Amino acid sequence: MHEPTSLPTPSSRWGRVRYAHDTLLRLVMLDRTGYFARHRVETELRATAGRKAALAQRVAPLHSLRYRIAMRLVVDLLRLEIALSARRSPSSRRRRVVQHVTAVQSDGRTLRFDVPQDSRCAVVIPVYNNWALTANCLRSLMMTSNHVPYRVIVVDDGSSDGTAEELSQIPGITIVSDGENHGFLRAVHAGVAASDEEFVVLLNNDTIVTDGWLDALLLTAADPTVGVVGSMLLYPDGMLQEAGSLIFSDGRGINFGKGDIPARAWYQFPREVDYCSGASLLIRRTAWDAVGGFDLAFAPAYYEETDLAFAVRNQGFRVMYQPRSVVFHLEGETYGRSENPERTAMLERNKARLVEKWGAELQHHLPPAVRNRAGAAWRSSRGRVMIVDTNIPETDKDSGSIRMFEIVKVLRDLGYAVTFLSFKQPPVEPYASQMRDLGVEVLDGRVAYAEELGRLGEFLKVVILSRPVVGESLEPIVRRLAPQAKIIYDTVDLHYVREARRAELEDREDVRREAARFEDIELGLVRRCDATLVVTGVEQRILEAAVPSAVIREVSNVHSPVARVGDFSARKNILFVGNFNHLPNRDAVEWFVHDIFPTVRAALPDVRFTIVGSHMPDEIARLSAPGVDAVGWVQDLVPLYHETRIVVAPLRYGAGIKGKLGESAVHGVPFVCTSIATEGTLMEHGRDCLNADTATDFAREVIRLYSDAELWETLSRNVQGAIEQQCAPSVAAARFEELFRLLNVW
Repeated sequence: MHEPTSLPTPSSRWGRVRYAHDTLLRLVMLDRTGYFARHRVETELRATAGRKAALAQRVAPLHSLRYRIAMRLVVDLLRLEIALSARRSPSSRRRRVVQHVTAVQSDGRTLRFDVPQDSRCAVVIPVYNNWALTANCLRSLMMTSNHVPYRVIVVDDGSSDGTAEELSQIPGITIVSDGENHGFLRAVHAGVAASDEEFVVLLNNDTIVTDGWLDALLLTAADPTVGVVGSMLLYPDGMLQEAGSLIFSDGRGINFGKGDIPARAWYQFPREVDYCSGASLLIRRTAWDAVGGFDLAFAPAYYEETDLAFAVRNQGFRVMYQPRSVVFHLEGETYGRSENPERTAMLERNKARLVEKWGAELQHHLPPAVRNRAGAAWRSSRGRVMIVDTNIPETDKDSGSIRMFEIVKVLRDLGYAVTFLSFKQPPVEPYASQMRDLGVEVLDGRVAYAEELGRLGEFLKVVILSRPVVGESLEPIVRRLAPQAKIIYDTVDLHYVREARRAELEDREDVRREAARFEDIELGLVRRCDATLVVTGVEQRILEAAVPSAVIREVSNVHSPVARVGDFSARKNILFVGNFNHLPNRDAVEWFVHDIFPTVRAALPDVRFTIVGSHMPDEIARLSAPGVDAVGWVQDLVPLYHETRIVVAPLRYGAGIKGKLGESAVHGVPFVCTSIATEGTLMEHGRDCLNADTATDFAREVIRLYSDAELWETLSRNVQGAIEQQCAPSVAAARFEELFRLLNVW
């Protein structure tokens, strides 16, 4: 997907108003859920240094009467469009959800379950009367698809309405009952005691589960540090009941997101939470045994799952929320939902018990008067980091995406909560889900970046702005909305250095002017930001010379070596990998095909040259010829690396570190490259790779490496060691730790 194209700017005054409206409407319609609000438009229009601010100023001079009239007209038109969208979207969503719930309730199939041969999980359902609810719950279990085998345990807590007789007719379930009513907590204990599985899921009988709900819980619990996982709970009309829950310092709690639209980005990623509702709750059996289950002092109900979460954390486990596990909850149907005095008294009594028991821990929680609950809802021991880049990392498209994805993983592993904001393009799938699965909040910042910064601003410790276009647009807004946050400018590569080299190679004055423009932008960001990241020591020295007072640190690409597959004799052919939106890659391939490969082909007539990469233009595709295969984008490069004998990187200009070499090195595939390609790396000619900068020399080295098995084995072994020394995740983690200490982030 691409950023929507802008309309041609009209010349008339009314035309400019209409242009503003149409352009903003396009931005509004990008928000497909339909809950875009007026203040979001106004925020973005008034945000300094933003492109939408410039658009507003095209309508009329800021603060003038013309501006106010034009703005009123634009906003009024938008309000009408937004109102219509908001009215359509949620209603259709609720209709679909209601249909789903109704389908479960009206399904007439006989209830039956297969007895699993090897179950890792037991689903424990405590019930007391109300057979219709229990039947709906069991029917949804029977109808939904999950890959993991599980056992169903129903605890009949002394029902008197025929529930026991109905349960006895269902094949495949385990029934626990002694005919007496012991209360909810003791019923749960009896159900867990009847299980011997590794995991137990507590499920209320007033729930309806959905496809994959259990798989998602167990996927999260695969991490041995996780002790408890809760589901996303929805009301029957599809609105959000809970996306994890918060406990404030006085013991009061709230269900995060209650009554909101569940599609909001805030609710769409797994994260550590204070507690999750027991309506759908997975517990690791070792964690349950370690804390003794629910504290029966909280019987008959309320605050028992909150106490359990505190106790589990006290044993060293984490409590997680998993949004892919979606469960409808008819809240209160089992035990009543009215605000009667008895219920209120139980709530207050058990809240007091919680405060007495966990007072020391609660001192570190936020006060109940916290204004920004959306920002407060993310539990983290070390603080919150926001990363802004032009787009979500597409890890199979370009090396910059791989680097950014690995940096996010490093920060999460260091214990930081991470928000990723895609500034220019939508967070497309499957890449957005890959990021969310890391526990990262993914935001579409094409329109509402100022609002999202305002929502999270007071909680941010660090904001990383990646690339000049992002830094130039957002640095002043971050300073205003998150003044306490340290701003780190991530260069990715020095654009002005790259363009200056291109200008020298092509002798083009327009490229020299572009290089000068980038130099002003980038050096300005280096001066204004608290620190700057570069990918090579070469670029670090360039910036330190240009801005001596700046804090410059190298964080290179991040790679983890893997076991090599196949030796010299099992491999053949030559490979180039690159993103062709990057102009140096186009130049490199054309130079190799036209000036180098004919000599190689003459010496090695059977060799083939394969060109792989995203965004391949027609001029590169047309290079296909005898011995040359212009393949384009390949989703999985691993098989190619396993069968290719050598990789080439004939780059004649550029900057930064070259991801194509890192990926090749990870797999132990040696390469021939120019000195530009290895600039800033630890790789040396003759030890880790072969370097050549003229067409004649490059062809000679390709032929030599392709034909010399001993040389190939030496370079293959050494290059893996070199990439680990420079690009291992532990190296990046140490660099961030040192930088954050320097910036007094923690």
